[in-house]
Amino acid sequence: MIRLSIKAVAEHVRKHLILYTVLTILLALPIGYYCKAWIAHNKELVSNLIVIMAILTIFPSAIQLKIEGFMKNLKDWKSMIIFLLYVYVLAPVIAMALAPALGDPLVGIGFVTTNAVPASSASLGYVFIAGGSVELATALIIISTIIGIPAMPLIIKTYANIASVPVPIEAIIISLTEVLVAPLVVGQIIRYIILKKKDRKYVNEDLKPLLSLWTMLTLLVLIFLLIFSQAAKVISNPLVAVKIIGYQIAVMIVVLGVSLAISRALHIKYENHQAIVILSITKNASIAAGIMASALGPQAAVAPALIPTIQPVVVIAYLNAENWVRKFLR
Repeated sequence: MIRLSIKAVAEHVRKHLILYTVLTILLALPIGYYCKAWIAHNKELVSNLIVIMAILTIFPSAIQLKIEGFMKNLKDWKSMIIFLLYVYVLAPVIAMALAPALGDPLVGIGFVTTNAVPASSASLGYVFIAGGSVELATALIIISTIIGIPAMPLIIKTYANIASVPVPIEAIIISLTEVLVAPLVVGQIIRYIILKKKDRKYVNEDLKPLLSLWTMLTLLVLIFLLIFSQAAKVISNPLVAVKIIGYQIAVMIVVLGVSLAISRALHIKYENHQAIVILSITKNASIAAGIMASALGPQAAVAPALIPTIQPVVVIAYLNAENWVRKFLR
Protein backbone atom coordinates (compact mmCIF):
# COMPACT_ATOMS: atom_id res chain seq x y z
CA MET A 1 0.00 0.00 0.00
CA ILE A 2 2.80 2.42 0.96
CA ARG A 3 4.76 1.43 -2.15
CA LEU A 4 1.71 2.10 -4.32
CA SER A 5 1.19 5.51 -2.72
CA ILE A 6 4.86 6.45 -3.22
CA LYS A 7 4.61 5.36 -6.84
CA ALA A 8 1.45 7.44 -7.32
CA VAL A 9 3.00 10.52 -5.69
CA ALA A 10 6.18 10.10 -7.75
CA GLU A 11 4.17 9.84 -10.96
CA HIS A 12 2.11 12.91 -10.00
CA VAL A 13 5.21 15.00 -9.25
CA ARG A 14 6.95 13.79 -12.44
CA LYS A 15 3.90 14.66 -14.55
CA HIS A 16 3.65 18.16 -13.09
CA LEU A 17 7.35 18.79 -12.42
CA ILE A 18 7.55 21.84 -14.68
CA LEU A 19 4.56 23.40 -12.89
CA TYR A 20 6.04 22.69 -9.46
CA THR A 21 9.39 24.10 -10.60
CA VAL A 22 7.77 27.35 -11.74
CA LEU A 23 5.75 27.58 -8.48
CA THR A 24 8.93 26.98 -6.48
CA ILE A 25 10.68 29.84 -8.29
CA LEU A 26 7.69 32.15 -7.80
CA LEU A 27 7.65 31.31 -4.09
CA ALA A 28 11.42 31.71 -3.64
CA LEU A 29 11.59 35.13 -5.32
CA PRO A 30 9.49 37.18 -2.82
CA ILE A 31 10.76 35.26 0.21
CA GLY A 32 14.37 35.67 -0.90
CA TYR A 33 13.89 39.36 -1.68
CA TYR A 34 12.32 39.95 1.74
CA CYS A 35 15.20 38.09 3.42
CA LYS A 36 18.00 39.70 1.36
CA ALA A 37 19.62 41.26 4.45
CA TRP A 38 19.69 37.89 6.25
CA ILE A 39 21.08 36.21 3.12
CA ALA A 40 23.85 38.84 2.86
CA HIS A 41 24.94 38.08 6.44
CA ASN A 42 24.72 34.28 6.05
CA LYS A 43 26.28 33.65 2.63
CA GLU A 44 28.41 30.74 3.81
CA LEU A 45 25.44 28.98 5.44
CA VAL A 46 23.30 29.40 2.32
CA SER A 47 26.14 28.17 0.12
CA ASN A 48 26.67 25.08 2.30
CA LEU A 49 22.94 24.29 2.24
CA ILE A 50 22.96 24.48 -1.57
CA VAL A 51 25.91 22.08 -1.78
CA ILE A 52 24.22 19.63 0.61
CA MET A 53 20.98 19.70 -1.39
CA ALA A 54 22.91 19.23 -4.65
CA ILE A 55 24.56 16.12 -3.21
CA LEU A 56 21.21 14.76 -1.98
CA THR A 57 19.70 15.40 -5.43
CA ILE A 58 22.47 13.52 -7.24
CA PHE A 59 22.64 10.62 -4.77
CA PRO A 60 19.59 8.61 -6.03
CA SER A 61 20.96 8.69 -9.59
CA ALA A 62 24.23 7.29 -8.26
CA ILE A 63 22.33 4.34 -6.74
CA GLN A 64 20.36 3.71 -9.93
CA LEU A 65 23.38 3.86 -12.25
CA LYS A 66 24.06 0.33 -13.51
CA ILE A 67 27.85 0.20 -13.61
CA GLU A 68 27.80 -3.58 -13.37
CA GLY A 69 27.81 -4.96 -16.90
CA PHE A 70 29.20 -1.64 -18.18
CA MET A 71 31.97 -3.31 -20.21
CA LYS A 72 29.40 -5.33 -22.16
CA ASN A 73 27.94 -2.12 -23.56
CA LEU A 74 31.30 -0.69 -24.69
CA LYS A 75 30.76 -1.77 -28.28
CA ASP A 76 29.65 1.27 -30.24
CA TRP A 77 32.73 3.47 -30.06
CA LYS A 78 31.51 5.68 -32.91
CA SER A 79 28.41 6.67 -30.94
CA MET A 80 30.42 7.21 -27.78
CA ILE A 81 32.99 9.50 -29.41
CA ILE A 82 30.28 11.56 -31.14
CA PHE A 83 28.36 11.82 -27.86
CA LEU A 84 31.41 12.98 -25.89
CA LEU A 85 32.13 15.61 -28.55
CA TYR A 86 28.57 16.95 -28.19
CA VAL A 87 28.71 17.01 -24.38
CA TYR A 88 32.23 18.31 -23.76
CA VAL A 89 32.99 20.29 -26.94
CA LEU A 90 29.91 21.42 -28.88
CA ALA A 91 27.57 22.43 -26.04
CA PRO A 92 30.29 24.16 -23.95
CA VAL A 93 31.61 26.08 -26.99
CA ILE A 94 28.11 27.36 -27.85
CA ALA A 95 27.58 28.28 -24.18
CA MET A 96 30.93 30.11 -24.09
CA ALA A 97 29.89 32.13 -27.14
CA LEU A 98 26.60 33.16 -25.50
CA ALA A 99 27.71 33.58 -21.88
CA PRO A 100 29.33 37.06 -22.20
CA ALA A 101 25.92 38.47 -23.21
CA LEU A 102 24.61 37.56 -19.74
CA GLY A 103 26.63 40.46 -18.33
CA ASP A 104 27.73 39.12 -14.95
CA PRO A 105 30.84 36.91 -15.46
CA LEU A 106 29.85 34.64 -12.55
CA VAL A 107 26.42 34.02 -14.07
CA GLY A 108 28.19 33.30 -17.37
CA ILE A 109 30.50 30.74 -15.74
CA GLY A 110 27.46 29.05 -14.19
CA PHE A 111 25.79 28.93 -17.62
CA VAL A 112 28.88 27.36 -19.23
CA THR A 113 29.25 24.90 -16.36
CA THR A 114 25.63 23.75 -16.70
CA ASN A 115 26.33 22.98 -20.35
CA ALA A 116 29.50 21.06 -19.47
CA VAL A 117 27.99 18.49 -17.08
CA PRO A 118 26.70 15.02 -18.03
CA ALA A 119 23.10 13.86 -17.94
CA SER A 120 21.74 11.96 -14.95
CA SER A 121 20.25 8.46 -14.97
CA ALA A 122 16.82 10.13 -14.83
CA SER A 123 17.28 11.01 -18.52
CA LEU A 124 17.07 7.30 -19.34
CA GLY A 125 13.30 7.70 -19.04
CA TYR A 126 13.29 10.11 -21.99
CA VAL A 127 15.45 7.67 -24.00
CA PHE A 128 13.00 4.86 -23.27
CA ILE A 129 9.97 6.96 -24.27
CA ALA A 130 11.71 7.95 -27.51
CA GLY A 131 12.38 4.33 -28.43
CA GLY A 132 16.13 4.81 -28.04
CA SER A 133 18.71 2.27 -26.93
CA VAL A 134 18.61 2.24 -23.12
CA GLU A 135 21.65 -0.08 -23.04
CA LEU A 136 23.75 2.38 -25.04
CA ALA A 137 22.35 5.30 -23.04
CA THR A 138 23.42 3.67 -19.77
CA ALA A 139 26.95 3.21 -21.10
CA LEU A 140 27.01 6.82 -22.34
CA ILE A 141 26.03 8.19 -18.92
CA ILE A 142 28.77 6.16 -17.22
CA ILE A 143 31.50 7.09 -19.70
CA SER A 144 30.50 10.78 -19.72
CA THR A 145 30.57 10.85 -15.92
CA ILE A 146 34.06 9.33 -15.88
CA ILE A 147 35.37 11.62 -18.64
CA GLY A 148 33.65 14.58 -16.98
CA ILE A 149 35.83 14.36 -13.87
CA PRO A 150 38.87 15.82 -15.73
CA ALA A 151 36.88 17.54 -18.52
CA MET A 152 34.59 19.73 -16.39
CA PRO A 153 37.34 21.52 -14.43
CA LEU A 154 39.22 22.12 -17.70
CA ILE A 155 36.15 23.66 -19.39
CA ILE A 156 35.28 25.81 -16.36
CA LYS A 157 38.87 27.02 -16.02
CA THR A 158 39.08 27.77 -19.76
CA TYR A 159 36.01 30.02 -19.69
CA ALA A 160 37.04 31.59 -16.38
CA ASN A 161 40.30 32.64 -18.05
CA ILE A 162 38.37 34.03 -21.05
CA ALA A 163 36.06 35.96 -18.69
CA SER A 164 39.03 37.13 -16.59
CA VAL A 165 37.54 35.65 -13.42
CA PRO A 166 40.06 34.11 -10.98
CA VAL A 167 38.89 30.56 -10.33
CA PRO A 168 41.41 28.31 -8.52
CA ILE A 169 41.45 24.92 -10.22
CA GLU A 170 41.83 23.33 -6.77
CA ALA A 171 38.46 24.77 -5.68
CA ILE A 172 36.76 23.32 -8.76
CA ILE A 173 38.30 19.87 -8.25
CA ILE A 174 37.36 19.86 -4.55
CA SER A 175 33.77 20.91 -5.31
CA LEU A 176 33.53 18.32 -8.12
CA THR A 177 34.72 15.64 -5.70
CA GLU A 178 32.14 16.71 -3.11
CA VAL A 179 29.23 16.99 -5.52
CA LEU A 180 29.85 14.20 -8.05
CA VAL A 181 32.63 11.76 -7.19
CA ALA A 182 31.75 11.15 -3.52
CA PRO A 183 27.98 10.62 -4.13
CA LEU A 184 28.79 8.34 -7.08
CA VAL A 185 31.15 6.16 -5.05
CA VAL A 186 28.86 5.98 -2.00
CA GLY A 187 25.82 5.38 -4.23
CA GLN A 188 27.52 2.49 -6.00
CA ILE A 189 28.59 0.94 -2.68
CA ILE A 190 24.99 1.13 -1.46
CA ARG A 191 23.79 -0.34 -4.77
CA TYR A 192 26.27 -3.23 -4.41
CA ILE A 193 25.11 -3.93 -0.82
CA ILE A 194 21.43 -3.87 -1.82
CA LEU A 195 22.13 -6.16 -4.81
CA LYS A 196 23.78 -8.64 -2.44
CA LYS A 197 20.81 -8.63 -0.06
CA LYS A 198 18.02 -8.23 -2.62
CA ASP A 199 17.62 -9.08 -6.30
CA ARG A 200 18.28 -6.82 -9.29
CA LYS A 201 14.56 -6.21 -9.78
CA TYR A 202 14.29 -4.66 -6.32
CA VAL A 203 17.04 -2.12 -7.08
CA ASN A 204 16.08 -1.33 -10.67
CA GLU A 205 12.29 -1.41 -10.36
CA ASP A 206 10.95 -1.54 -6.79
CA LEU A 207 13.20 1.24 -5.48
CA LYS A 208 12.80 3.39 -8.58
CA PRO A 209 9.62 5.29 -7.50
CA LEU A 210 11.14 6.16 -4.11
CA LEU A 211 14.46 7.28 -5.61
CA SER A 212 12.66 9.20 -8.35
CA LEU A 213 10.49 11.02 -5.80
CA TRP A 214 13.55 11.72 -3.66
CA THR A 215 15.34 13.25 -6.67
CA MET A 216 12.43 15.47 -7.69
CA LEU A 217 11.68 16.74 -4.17
CA THR A 218 15.32 17.52 -3.37
CA LEU A 219 15.64 19.18 -6.79
CA LEU A 220 12.72 21.48 -5.95
CA VAL A 221 14.31 22.35 -2.59
CA LEU A 222 17.62 22.98 -4.37
CA ILE A 223 15.96 25.28 -6.92
CA PHE A 224 14.20 27.11 -4.06
CA LEU A 225 17.50 27.71 -2.25
CA LEU A 226 19.26 28.86 -5.42
CA ILE A 227 16.55 31.36 -6.39
CA PHE A 228 16.05 32.38 -2.73
CA SER A 229 19.75 33.23 -2.46
CA GLN A 230 19.72 35.34 -5.65
CA ALA A 231 16.17 36.76 -5.50
CA ALA A 232 17.30 40.37 -5.10
CA LYS A 233 19.51 40.07 -8.19
CA VAL A 234 16.82 38.38 -10.32
CA ILE A 235 14.10 40.87 -9.31
CA SER A 236 16.35 43.88 -9.90
CA ASN A 237 17.44 42.48 -13.29
CA PRO A 238 14.79 40.02 -14.60
CA LEU A 239 16.28 40.17 -18.10
CA VAL A 240 19.10 37.92 -16.87
CA ALA A 241 16.62 35.09 -16.17
CA VAL A 242 14.97 35.55 -19.59
CA LYS A 243 18.37 35.48 -21.30
CA ILE A 244 19.48 32.32 -19.48
CA ILE A 245 16.34 30.45 -20.54
CA GLY A 246 16.47 31.80 -24.10
CA TYR A 247 20.16 31.01 -24.53
CA GLN A 248 19.68 27.50 -23.15
CA ILE A 249 16.96 26.87 -25.72
CA ALA A 250 19.41 28.05 -28.38
CA VAL A 251 22.13 25.67 -27.14
CA MET A 252 19.73 22.73 -27.16
CA ILE A 253 18.37 23.51 -30.63
CA VAL A 254 21.87 23.81 -32.14
CA VAL A 255 22.94 20.49 -30.57
CA LEU A 256 19.74 18.85 -31.84
CA GLY A 257 20.30 20.19 -35.35
CA VAL A 258 23.97 19.20 -35.53
CA SER A 259 23.27 15.74 -34.14
CA LEU A 260 20.51 15.09 -36.66
CA ALA A 261 22.76 16.12 -39.55
CA ILE A 262 25.70 14.00 -38.33
CA SER A 263 23.56 10.95 -37.52
CA ARG A 264 22.10 11.07 -41.02
CA ALA A 265 25.50 11.54 -42.66
CA LEU A 266 27.11 8.71 -40.67
CA HIS A 267 24.06 6.41 -40.94
CA ILE A 268 23.62 6.12 -37.17
CA LYS A 269 20.47 4.14 -36.53
CA TYR A 270 17.46 5.76 -34.91
CA GLU A 271 17.74 3.95 -31.55
CA ASN A 272 21.37 4.99 -31.06
CA HIS A 273 20.75 8.52 -32.28
CA GLN A 274 17.99 9.05 -29.73
CA ALA A 275 20.22 7.84 -26.90
CA ILE A 276 23.03 10.16 -28.04
CA VAL A 277 20.99 13.31 -28.62
CA ILE A 278 18.71 13.11 -25.57
CA LEU A 279 21.64 12.62 -23.22
CA SER A 280 23.50 15.44 -25.00
CA ILE A 281 20.79 18.05 -24.39
CA THR A 282 19.69 17.03 -20.89
CA LYS A 283 22.09 18.27 -18.22
CA ASN A 284 22.27 17.33 -14.56
CA ALA A 285 21.97 20.92 -13.34
CA SER A 286 22.33 19.77 -9.73
CA ILE A 287 26.00 18.95 -10.39
CA ALA A 288 26.58 22.41 -11.87
CA ALA A 289 24.73 24.08 -9.00
CA GLY A 290 26.78 22.24 -6.40
CA ILE A 291 30.11 22.95 -8.11
CA MET A 292 29.34 26.64 -8.57
CA ALA A 293 27.95 27.15 -5.06
CA SER A 294 30.93 25.38 -3.52
CA ALA A 295 33.67 26.97 -5.66
CA LEU A 296 32.30 30.45 -6.41
CA GLY A 297 29.17 31.02 -4.30
CA PRO A 298 25.40 31.04 -4.98
CA GLN A 299 25.58 33.91 -7.50
CA ALA A 300 27.32 31.59 -9.97
CA ALA A 301 24.51 29.05 -9.55
CA VAL A 302 21.65 31.17 -10.98
CA ALA A 303 21.80 29.46 -14.40
CA PRO A 304 21.70 25.90 -12.96
CA ALA A 305 18.61 26.96 -10.99
CA LEU A 306 16.71 28.25 -14.02
CA ILE A 307 17.72 25.78 -16.75
CA PRO A 308 15.67 22.85 -15.31
CA THR A 309 12.52 24.89 -16.07
CA ILE A 310 13.13 24.73 -19.83
CA GLN A 311 14.98 21.43 -20.41
CA PRO A 312 11.90 19.19 -20.10
CA VAL A 313 9.87 21.48 -22.38
CA VAL A 314 12.42 21.25 -25.22
CA VAL A 315 12.90 17.50 -24.75
CA ILE A 316 9.16 16.77 -24.76
CA ALA A 317 8.73 18.92 -27.88
CA TYR A 318 11.50 16.90 -29.53
CA LEU A 319 9.91 13.59 -28.47
CA ASN A 320 6.72 14.67 -30.24
CA ALA A 321 8.72 14.82 -33.49
CA GLU A 322 9.56 11.10 -33.29
CA ASN A 323 7.96 10.14 -36.62
CA TRP A 324 9.72 12.96 -38.46
CA VAL A 325 13.08 11.99 -36.91
CA ARG A 326 12.61 8.36 -37.99
CA LYS A 327 11.92 9.43 -41.57
CA PHE A 328 14.80 11.90 -41.60
CA LEU A 329 17.34 9.27 -40.47
CA ARG A 330 16.30 6.64 -43.00
